Amino acid sequence: MMAVSGRVVSYGKRALLAGVCRPVAMRCLRSHRHTAVCVRAMTLKALPVEASVRPASPRTKELANRILLAPGVVPGARAIVVGSGALPVIDVLKYLGVQDILVVDASAEFLDVVTTAHGAPSALGNQPGVRVWRGDFTELPAYMCPAEVVVFTDEPFGTTHSPRDALVKACLATAPGGSVIINSEAESRRWQPKYPPTRDALAALVAGLPLQVHSEQEVANGYSGILQLPPNYRLRSPVMLSGEVVRGFGRGSRQMGTPTANIDPAPLKQILADLAPGVYFGFAKLDAPQGWPEVDSKVHKAVLNVGSRPTVNRGGEAPTVEVHLLHEFQGGQEFYGSHLQVLVLGFVRPEIRFSGVEALIARIRTDTAIARVQLDAPELQPAAAALEVEVEAAAAEN
Repeated sequence: MMAVSGRVVSYGKRALLAGVCRPVAMRCLRSHRHTAVCVRAMTLKALPVEASVRPASPRTKELANRILLAPGVVPGARAIVVGSGALPVIDVLKYLGVQDILVVDASAEFLDVVTTAHGAPSALGNQPGVRVWRGDFTELPAYMCPAEVVVFTDEPFGTTHSPRDALVKACLATAPGGSVIINSEAESRRWQPKYPPTRDALAALVAGLPLQVHSEQEVANGYSGILQLPPNYRLRSPVMLSGEVVRGFGRGSRQMGTPTANIDPAPLKQILADLAPGVYFGFAKLDAPQGWPEVDSKVHKAVLNVGSRPTVNRGGEAPTVEVHLLHEFQGGQEFYGSHLQVLVLGFVRPEIRFSGVEALIARIRTDTAIARVQLDAPELQPAAAALEVEVEAAAAEN
């Protein structure tokens, strides 16, 4: 039985990954436990203001100062604004130069008010404007995403489900590097787990999601928590997983068009405890069976799922680590017993129970497309070389 290991790659020992593992710089600092002070000088004087947007009131300027902190709020960005508090947020976004705005709410009456205030969108469907969609935010069609910023404006988070469900959907609806803003006005602040709000409470709300707490602040007439989807979905530090390829539960991976290699998760228990269930991407290298072409043992792009596969499993199964290598193996499709090493670089989305296999397959295709694009980024190519060096070094030691 081959040794199985899992670890976070350290900066010192993995110099080739130095360009991949840059810590995220925070632009907001907490001055003490209960108050967030954002250290950034802001001015609205030079911002482009359309003639159709009325001059900013003091309240609009205060709201603009909050929203302006969010990464992705720039002229030309797309925004999704959720909930009945959308009207002042729309004004602010337009004031800041964001012209392509989708408003989501379950109330037809409220959406009529939005359309009356901002005009009907172009029939072409591809021109900037304020559009509306009626329904539960968690059911927003994928073709209406992604956006650089998603703003929740009221306590229900635009859904009859939990705030957590809404934030999972926000992860899928936000472009990498973009922001999710939880904006609460003075008359609607009951969503907060604790008052006054704390950074810990906001972190607990998004635990296990690919969202980082960017900033949070309490002001005279409102509260704003800003979350950021990491640029390029990047993990703060790469994670190395390795082990022998074992048989899975045999439920659908190959039939769904995504044959996977399963690594026994039991020996990886400690490292997996720090990985939220969901879909990741990285580079993988298989020690292909003897006689297979050399290309099958090269480093290849990979998508992996860590978790219980709730859409296809019956329940009660142990978590799995499934790796889909984006390579057509020339030697065959069966390589049980071979050794596989995976360098995990990014987190695409949390684990989701889909309505059925068809919805799951559609999302797998999206996940795979995201992984291919991100792994083509020039700054990640040193990681592929580092994995090659890591495997060669391990082989030399043995």
